[in-house]
Amino acid sequence: MFNKSRMAWTISALFLVAVTSCSKDEPVEQSPSPSAGQILFTGEQAGLTVKSALIDNNSDFVAVAGSTLKTTLHGYETWWTATSDRVGIYSEEARTAATAGSRVVNNLYTANITAASTPFTAVPTMYWGAASSPHTFYAYYPYSNAPVPNPEAAAVPIGLLSTQVQSAANDYTHIGALDFLVAAPITVDSPAAAGVTTHPTVHLVYNHVFTIVEFNITGTSGSLNGIRLSGTSLALEGALINIKQTTPPAGSPYTLADPGTISGAVIVNLTAAAALSATPFKVYMVIYPGFAGTTSIQFTKDGGTIWKNAVNPALEAPTGGFKRGQYYTVSVDAGAL
Repeated sequence: MFNKSRMAWTISALFLVAVTSCSKDEPVEQSPSPSAGQILFTGEQAGLTVKSALIDNNSDFVAVAGSTLKTTLHGYETWWTATSDRVGIYSEEARTAATAGSRVVNNLYTANITAASTPFTAVPTMYWGAASSPHTFYAYYPYSNAPVPNPEAAAVPIGLLSTQVQSAANDYTHIGALDFLVAAPITVDSPAAAGVTTHPTVHLVYNHVFTIVEFNITGTSGSLNGIRLSGTSLALEGALINIKQTTPPAGSPYTLADPGTISGAVIVNLTAAAALSATPFKVYMVIYPGFAGTTSIQFTKDGGTIWKNAVNPALEAPTGGFKRGQYYTVSVDAGAL
């Protein structure tokens, strides 16, 4: 029987959403474009924040207040990373040249500063098309040009590793490489005349596609080097997503254009094994949202391949399943390994 007093999950409504502005609260005002007709972008983190604690009597989860996240974790907030964080932007109406050019497909934009929000620089530059006309923009993170060069917006590659690697106990730097964001589609009217240097700024709001799980692990003896969470549909390989779709309701998963290969378990291996004691250490996992039902938690030691159940290995996912863009914590007793 599952013992709620020994293992209790909590959920912070706070995972991943990103931005192209310098403030989480207000969009930044950028200077006029140095090149006539160039499109400037700003944005904001569209996070989920629970204002008060909520108890779901049908699961083992408690919802608590949280904040937004992105690619580098700072407490319960994540930040863009300058130069290394890159997004892809699309528009049928915008153009790749100032006076002509083709529609914009997977235009590369790079974060300028390391912060919760940041301006982005384009390579190559994107320009307004026809004057006084609606331009719709779509975007995603992280930028990809392989295995399909410049994928169409309706079929952007997306994946989430079923085997993840954390360097050591309490380290969270691997989370950024697993993150995936989709901007809410936005339509902006172009300037009234072609070639002007002042014009509306495109303000993008990015939403997280995945979910974070933080394990707080204790034990009595031995060293842990791996944890496995089992359920169904927790990881993806070779999947595609249509980033033109309307943003799903808060917490609901995005619809995949092609689910690819689905994995029912996710493993996090520690490069440096962590000694078990009464003092908890943290392991971080990223999962695909939506699974509802009974999960199981197992551990392995010192690079071995034999998995051992936690002292209380089974727990119920929240009613309605794991939520997109949210952060869960759970305390787990690994016993003796």
